[in-house]
Amino acid sequence: MFVDPDLLQYDEVWAAAGTWNDVFPITPNDLVRASGGVVTDLKRV
Repeated sequence: MFVDPDLLQYDEVWAAAGTWNDVFPITPNDLVRASGGVVTDLKRV
């Protein structure tokens, strides 16, 4: 999973887990850690 570094500017984000009803708040850093994601900038210039 890739995580846009712009996401890290927020105190809290909402993640989803398979259905419309399975959403939860989480800090961006916890989301990166829990998902094993890689923070990387993929924007085209």
